[in-house]
Amino acid sequence: MALLNALSNESIEIRINVKNRKQLIHDIAELACTNKALKDISCETVEKVLLEREELASTGLGSGVAIPHCRLPGIKTFVVGVVTTKKAIDFHAIDNEKVNIFPFVIGPDENPKEHLKVLSGMARLLRNPDTRSRIRATETADELFKLLKSLLDNTSDGTTQPARKGVKMLHVFIRNEELFNDILQVFASTEPAGAMVLEAHESTEYMSSMPIFAGFWNSDLSTFNRIIVAVVKDTLLNQTVRNIEYVCGDLQRQTEVMVTVTDLHHVLGSLEF
Repeated sequence: MALLNALSNESIEIRINVKNRKQLIHDIAELACTNKALKDISCETVEKVLLEREELASTGLGSGVAIPHCRLPGIKTFVVGVVTTKKAIDFHAIDNEKVNIFPFVIGPDENPKEHLKVLSGMARLLRNPDTRSRIRATETADELFKLLKSLLDNTSDGTTQPARKGVKMLHVFIRNEELFNDILQVFASTEPAGAMVLEAHESTEYMSSMPIFAGFWNSDLSTFNRIIVAVVKDTLLNQTVRNIEYVCGDLQRQTEVMVTVTDLHHVLGSLEF
């Protein structure tokens, strides 16, 4: 996994004292530039590009987490680290809450797809409230590094599946907008042969407007319906379903998400972005 390989012990600092977003970005740039992958890039350049990305839209995810990130020309590998602050600061997060956990990602300009996978993997990891609590409780940078490595190692079951040919068609039906955003990140951080999102409407929504069926349904019909359709390699199917369950809970007990899997016997072409 790119995220697991890119995470560096030297790129972690905990409980630093900063007062605002600009100071935090400055400290992240200084920390990132200690990595040899950025030896030809000035700290001022890293800071400038990180700030420009924040001006485009805040990377604050909510729940006290933000993921400052940028892509730089002239570098070949990813630099991934984590900074926590002693006091939470305003970071213009989507929930307007202050932030004190700051994983950061700096990647090659020519590799946006891998960059998205690394970002989504980190975001998915930090969706878990217990993970956030454990990160905030760490006492040293080394302790935090070991915790993150352990968590990332456990995102798979550690077994190696035999290589098999073939692909499956995966449909994920979702009625909850928050869960949809989380599940979508699963597909951004895996390698399906093709995935797309369809906006859907319940049949009851149409039938309830027909006079002959009036009175059978009330006004509480679900207004949010999406379907993610993906063609997934056989070897990635179990991992993809596990990752979906990681963000939405046990699918056997879930009432707002349904996953179906269909065999595909003939596939031609591919979809890339």
